[in-house]
Amino acid sequence: MSVAARLRAALSGKFRQDALWNLGAVAMLAICGFAINVGIGHEYGAAPFGVYNQVWAAYIFFSQFAVGGVDRSVLRAVAEAPHDRQRVATAVLGAVVPTFALAAVAAVLFWFAGPALARLLDSPGVARGIEAAAPGLFFFALNKVGLAVVNGQQRMRTFALYSMLRYVAMLGGLGVVFASGMSSDRIAFLFTFAEGLLFVPLAVDVVRQLRPAGGNWVEWSREHLRYGAKSFASGMLLELNSRVDVLMLGLFLSDGPVGVYSFAAFVAEGVYQVLVVLQNNYNPILAEHISSGRLRELEPVVHKGRRVTYAIFAGIALVAFGGYPVLLAALARPEFAAGWLPFGTILLGMLIASGYMPFAQALLMANRPGWHTLMMASVVLVNVFGNACLIPSLGLVGAAAGTALCLVSATVVLRGMVERLVGLRL
Repeated sequence: MSVAARLRAALSGKFRQDALWNLGAVAMLAICGFAINVGIGHEYGAAPFGVYNQVWAAYIFFSQFAVGGVDRSVLRAVAEAPHDRQRVATAVLGAVVPTFALAAVAAVLFWFAGPALARLLDSPGVARGIEAAAPGLFFFALNKVGLAVVNGQQRMRTFALYSMLRYVAMLGGLGVVFASGMSSDRIAFLFTFAEGLLFVPLAVDVVRQLRPAGGNWVEWSREHLRYGAKSFASGMLLELNSRVDVLMLGLFLSDGPVGVYSFAAFVAEGVYQVLVVLQNNYNPILAEHISSGRLRELEPVVHKGRRVTYAIFAGIALVAFGGYPVLLAALARPEFAAGWLPFGTILLGMLIASGYMPFAQALLMANRPGWHTLMMASVVLVNVFGNACLIPSLGLVGAAAGTALCLVSATVVLRGMVERLVGLRL
């Protein structure tokens, strides 16, 4: 058996098990996400749901400042030599220290940005929602780095369990909102509740990785910050890209239609998590093999992964589109029915791009953060342009079409840049 064949055989067993565990986490996300969205929509209606999603969009955007790209740097650093305990410990300590500072500054800025964002979106509830979510932003950044350490060590079952805890805690946070009588503007408190709860066991896990940290962790901090300076914009652009449609609808339309679309977009994002699971599993494999120059061994694994992903996602997309009316029936609010066609449009774009999405961070794993940022900038421009052109004439469907166009264009750019800069054919 050749080296490449042995590699594929070894990966197939562990990869399959890891992927199944993390697909279980996606199932938990689906259950909790369904309960959260139905609970918000049923209890408050479309307008408060729109406020919540605009707060969420701003929260995700500021989260990129909070983590500063350090999570991607530590993921790559750990994945390149996951069994070198001293290197891992020193790299992790070098990531934790700057993350504390970045997270604190970003949370404060997020808090004070609330009134300005509320005026921009003409939605006073956004400011109150941001106040409730700001403490969660601090813990989110720390958790993001902690999860990157677990991911880099390829402890994907543990990664899945932490993900499940986050989703269950978000649902629990919504229960706290309901039980305490908080106003509908403060639904986003569920982020603070969930991230604070996740931080406790994850912090214990990360502290265990800090022994023996005998190297120069200050130099690692500099390395993480250098890498982050080149890559954090790409993370910000990635998250912004996933919220461009909601934010631009907020500029053109009122909270009600934004809430209708946000429900469809949230369900679509849940479906997309299947691709994120595969990406999380492939990232450390990409980093380890690219850093050691074993591209010929890696390419057959990538090509098989692409084919299998297309086959799996086609079935998932079909089931999701057919099952959307079931979600609408459970929501028991007729106004949300207008989101079915936009949902199908987004799904179509995801399906066309699905085979390449597990490898979307190949440039980051190849230590090309600046080029990855350039790639993401081009993708966001396509998304903004598409939404700006299509929303005025097509409304919710226009936002979905602009997002679908963005996903398809991303695959073209990704494939060309990875082959030219890394020498890996996706």
